[in-house]
Amino acid sequence: MSSEPSNSPDDTFKILVATDIHLGFDYNKKAGHVSEDSFTTFEEILQYARDYEVDFILLGGDLFHDTKPSQIAILKCMELLRKYCLGPREIKVQFLSDPEVVFRHCTYKTVNYEDPNINVSIPVFSIHGNHDDPSFGAVGSMDLLSVSGLINYFGKWTDLTQVSISPLILKKGETHVALYGLSYINDQRLSRLLRDFKVDMLRPKDIPDCFNIFVLHQNRAQHGEYAYIPQNKLPNFLNLIIWGHEHECRITPEFITDAEYFISQPGSSIATSLCEAEAKPKHVGLLSVNGMKFKMKKLKLKTVRPFVFDNLVLQEQEIPKDDFSASPSTAVYNFVDKYIEDKLIPQAAEQLTGHPKQPIQPLLRLRIFHTKEEELFDTMKLAQKYCEEVANPMEMVVFRKEKSLYRKPGTTISRFDDDLEEMAQALHYNDDDIDWNRTVQGGIKKFFTSEENKDKLTVLTVNGLNEALNRFVDRGDNESFKDIVSHQMKKTIAFLETCDNVDNDASIIQEIKDFRDRRIEEEHEEEVELQELFNSTSRRTAQEIESLADIDNLNVSDEDEQRKTVQKTTRGKGTTSRGRGSRGGGRGRAKKDSENDSSDIATVSRPKTARQTKKQVQSTLQDLMGTSLSRNKDKVFIIDDSD
Repeated sequence: MSSEPSNSPDDTFKILVATDIHLGFDYNKKAGHVSEDSFTTFEEILQYARDYEVDFILLGGDLFHDTKPSQIAILKCMELLRKYCLGPREIKVQFLSDPEVVFRHCTYKTVNYEDPNINVSIPVFSIHGNHDDPSFGAVGSMDLLSVSGLINYFGKWTDLTQVSISPLILKKGETHVALYGLSYINDQRLSRLLRDFKVDMLRPKDIPDCFNIFVLHQNRAQHGEYAYIPQNKLPNFLNLIIWGHEHECRITPEFITDAEYFISQPGSSIATSLCEAEAKPKHVGLLSVNGMKFKMKKLKLKTVRPFVFDNLVLQEQEIPKDDFSASPSTAVYNFVDKYIEDKLIPQAAEQLTGHPKQPIQPLLRLRIFHTKEEELFDTMKLAQKYCEEVANPMEMVVFRKEKSLYRKPGTTISRFDDDLEEMAQALHYNDDDIDWNRTVQGGIKKFFTSEENKDKLTVLTVNGLNEALNRFVDRGDNESFKDIVSHQMKKTIAFLETCDNVDNDASIIQEIKDFRDRRIEEEHEEEVELQELFNSTSRRTAQEIESLADIDNLNVSDEDEQRKTVQKTTRGKGTTSRGRGSRGGGRGRAKKDSENDSSDIATVSRPKTARQTKKQVQSTLQDLMGTSLSRNKDKVFIIDDSD
């Protein structure tokens, strides 16, 4: 379909591809033996780029492990980028796109190697992932690297209603590459935008033969009904997709037959979790593009810490009978000890590459599936024995209960995954017997949207609860639950202030339920509001504001009466913005004096009963939340990850 360019190097792009580097992983933990792993491997990646004289480096998100990395992590990253990516080497790639469009979110809207103040020898192009997501409108670590001129940060998008991606058009000789990027967006939200045909990719008009690359950072494996991006539902004019976020290395391009494009999944450069997918060999890719042809060369990472993952099903093992003279647990302990010594450690030794910077102590994970409680033993003894030989002695061995009752005919336990669905199969749970939810968020939504449980969640919304959970898990936001509770209770009180006939508990509860139902119908508006809420709180981490019990500045002269009505809680993070839902819906909304504080209930009509109404609203809300927040301000709820 295209004219064949020459095989001259002047017409061939050489691109180093990597994703999920997770700089700073475990850096601040006391176990210092893993603190330098991510930086050592990142330096090896940059060394590959220099050795192969690539035209640029393409990163697929999660350059940092934390949303707010430590200053040491940022410093080390900048040192490495400065060492390997700055210099007098000539850049042979022309940048043809409008930088004002593709870098509109950046302070300096230009590609870094065209900046006359910086000598760039290897340009770096990167999107952000869920770990280094700066949140909507906020400044993150990628913005710092962008303003320093060390990377070209692209693909950032903040509009939740429509996504329109402009490509970076690059030219080398006779070859054109259109580089599309989309930084991390909540999977369910992006999935809905794709289903609604609200994701547009703009194509260049005057370049008929352009090799189209799309780099994104989303779930590829199906973790829930819509908590992933189907690999065959992206635009079919694409030629190659670089898929970040998934840590299993599947870097060899896979052809998707019903979409007619290829997908390359480089995976993470270090192991950030002790699961089977992370134990596979780590690689980065050397991508060559000439005209409309391409090839991917695997480059093995030689500085990665050895990692061996294995499963041991006790029912399938022949444990020596002599060992049972003491106790079953002692026999199992001796068997496992020998198994680690004779099998796992030799396998780890085989992964040593001889690279002078490769860590020697391996990561080991042995999952033992048992049927009897008598087979369990204290893993601390093994941890003490291997503390000098293994990098993770305290996490080396874990027990899982195998329920042979649910074993299906012909089932073999040859492969396990930490994904909930795979774990259900591994433990032989039958879907007909047990209601298995693939994600915690999916379980929360399913539980609270059922008819019998609908009224168990009235003040809080399912979307708000799940968004707080997402931020807690993905970004380590420890204040997300406090913020959402405070915000949505304020919204509810603000709405009740506009209502008539709320002079008893029954009427208050009915109004709250009606308000709840309206928010459920306005799901999209609530998503936008939640993003604005969490964005505002993320910029005020050190600022203290009044919590729920103090939100309305009650004009009560009797201090004792006020103390009985509203007990102040410890100050914490929150937001004072009123929600979209407080607009009301024609329920007798009272007008307020614009010159007065909007939170002063004394401005509401019916001034004779205002104090009594406020006290009753507060009391009813506390009952609906289960218990007084003043007594349990740090215990909103507990999620048991064993369920």
